[in-house]
Amino acid sequence: MLYKALYIGKDPSSANRLNEGESRFECQTVTTVFEAIAIKPACQCVLYQHENDQETLLALQVLNQNLIQSPTVIFVIGDVSNAPVWIKNGAHDVFPPDFTPSSLVARFNFVYEHFEQLSAGNRSDDRITSFRLPLWKRVFDIAFSLAVLLILLPFFLLIALAIRIESKGKVYYIAPRVGTGYRIFGFIKFRSMYLNADTKVDTLMNDNQYVVREAKSDQYNNESPLLISDDGLVQEDIYKAKKSRKRDNAFFKVANDPRITKVGRLIRNTSIDELPQFINVLKGDMSIVGNRPLPLYEAELLTTDQWSKRFSAPAGITGLWQITKRGGANKMSADERKQLDVEYAENFSFWYDLRIILKTIPAMLQHENV
Repeated sequence: MLYKALYIGKDPSSANRLNEGESRFECQTVTTVFEAIAIKPACQCVLYQHENDQETLLALQVLNQNLIQSPTVIFVIGDVSNAPVWIKNGAHDVFPPDFTPSSLVARFNFVYEHFEQLSAGNRSDDRITSFRLPLWKRVFDIAFSLAVLLILLPFFLLIALAIRIESKGKVYYIAPRVGTGYRIFGFIKFRSMYLNADTKVDTLMNDNQYVVREAKSDQYNNESPLLISDDGLVQEDIYKAKKSRKRDNAFFKVANDPRITKVGRLIRNTSIDELPQFINVLKGDMSIVGNRPLPLYEAELLTTDQWSKRFSAPAGITGLWQITKRGGANKMSADERKQLDVEYAENFSFWYDLRIILKTIPAMLQHENV
């Protein structure tokens, strides 16, 4: 039998080894765990390889929460001395970078055959970024969202009609978003853009208000050592500067976005497009107040110790972002948004949530194009 495997990492030689000889694996490769989740892989084995131990722990949590096929055996390729921690957080075993295909196949056969027993033993109640929604918050979420949906149902029908008259396509938009504990769910909004708007993000990246421009310091320095990257030789200080800017560019937002329809601009500026998210709240995907769930490509850049704490709080419709400056002359920096997320994760309470809800109402009536 030929098993399907998925390699997540940047060392193609590891994946190539599984495709060679009698390994019994047909291996597909991707670079990041969020890319893997986006393609919804149908595989029996996942191999994850990353040089950063913290990102490995986060990746294990994302994989265990979002893989749709079971059984799926998860192996980590890395320092075997970290095996107890990684197995505790969802891996089935750990192999060194110079593993032999035969040893991995033998271990896979055993784990796959005894999947249920072994999976029950390698789960931990104290996984990183674990979070349980307080009972008071869940009760409030259900009552509030149900009341809103019942009251606004006729209004929903009018908005849906206006969207459909202006442009073809569904009146709603569902996209994968990363919420609490890096769990991925279907995020519901009224459609405010023309069809296939997601495919045009790259062409608008230069207009992103959160983009960090190339610095003049990114110039040749005789004292900086050379590194080998995917693009060839690069100096260490330039490589670190570009990597830092990539993390700073975690958010995407364009003023006067050309992808937005006329009806879409109206419902965005009044936050009406957000109203279907009360369905997400009722389902338990989100809370009324919390940190905004992020697109996969944004969440992928927020896996460091400094910012991963934002995912240990509830995902929400409104939050500190919404009641603080939003674009224009007072536009918020990426670091400010991330700091507000961490602040909420550390301090949320019933009264804190109530204060945010009350401040959200005037924040919805803004006079800028977002």
